[in-house]
Amino acid sequence: MTAALDVQYRIIKDTSQTLRELLLESLRHADDEPIDVITVAPGKDAVPGNRPIVSLYLYNLGIDEEGVSGNRGDRRIERVEDENGKFREIARDPPLWIRLDYLITAFGRSPEHEQLLLGAAIRAIAEHPTITGNTLIGESMSFVEEIPLLMSHKLDEGVLSRFWSSLGQVIRPTLQLWTTVPVYPTTAYDISRVSQREVRFLDMNRVAKVDR
Repeated sequence: MTAALDVQYRIIKDTSQTLRELLLESLRHADDEPIDVITVAPGKDAVPGNRPIVSLYLYNLGIDEEGVSGNRGDRRIERVEDENGKFREIARDPPLWIRLDYLITAFGRSPEHEQLLLGAAIRAIAEHPTITGNTLIGESMSFVEEIPLLMSHKLDEGVLSRFWSSLGQVIRPTLQLWTTVPVYPTTAYDISRVSQREVRFLDMNRVAKVDR
């Protein structure tokens, strides 16, 4: 567990890689030629003009206050073995849940080709409302059971306009995909259980006589 916690700072990168592989697998069946998926900002310098690509860009992240998982809860109790082979109990702070927001855009041979690629991306999300098991990539996912995939209903047109303008691009059809992932702290606290309990009964009549 401790070794896995030490690489928790990779959770954001591993999530992006997991989503990239999911899109790559879906796009393999959507076109006759290979479709690449980039994870950098889709500016003019990052988008080649000679082959189609899909951009998966992480544009925002923050505390997940209202997402699928609640944020911090109670401490977790674990039983660990020390270097002498003895077991002890420790308490760990609960994970901090982070929301990751992605923009998905297609750059193809024509507007119709881009729509085909976006349709393949939507199908991949629809078929995988959660990503689990071996499809989770990276050491930081070793004790993450699943990550959900959700799409926002509509992106603000003003925000989109400023986004594409800052990249030197015209406004393009764009999907917003978001998920929420846990970041586990590495700090732990030793705890001790109550091993004995003593219960005493007082004779209230005797106590009353002493008080007199």
